[in-house]
Amino acid sequence: MKKLFFAAPFLSVILLSGAVATAQEAVPAAPVMVPPPAVPMASNAQEGFVTPRETVDEAAVKKEEAKIVYNPKVQRDPTLSPDDFLLLQYRERQRLAAEEAERQRKLAEERRRREEAERRRQLELALIKDPTIAVRDKIRVSGIIGKEVFIGSKIYTIGKTVRGAKIVDVRNDEVVFLYKGHKFKKKVQLR
Repeated sequence: MKKLFFAAPFLSVILLSGAVATAQEAVPAAPVMVPPPAVPMASNAQEGFVTPRETVDEAAVKKEEAKIVYNPKVQRDPTLSPDDFLLLQYRERQRLAAEEAERQRKLAEERRRREEAERRRQLELALIKDPTIAVRDKIRVSGIIGKEVFIGSKIYTIGKTVRGAKIVDVRNDEVVFLYKGHKFKKKVQLR
């Protein structure tokens, strides 16, 4: 009984007294291990050859270093129809536009809040420098007759107070007020 081994280890043919057996009848043989030939090492090696085990490890390292990059020509998911892809793109653009609008709204709101805080701060500074600003615009002199002043629908004389401001002097066309140690003048306003 002779066994012949071919290139493929799973195929073996048994010759029995001149007749050839089929592959189904053949008994599978144990694979034959043939050691690979020795491979020269890198230039810094002293011996010049490595064992087969080292070459297998080097091949594994080279496979790990190799990177596979998938760079498709079209960014569309192949499982989606072109219409679905366009719909998804449209929805994504709408979502991004909504996010940008919300971000711009928040920025504008923050800007208005800061401007309002700055305006209040400037007003407080102005009130510290000149406290008469608080009452100056609230007093409206309607007319002057001698030393009497018409403010609103009432008549005031020197020494009276209007909204916390004391009348100090009455002139031909203006009235001098004193408020928190600061003097200010108001002219007659005819409608």
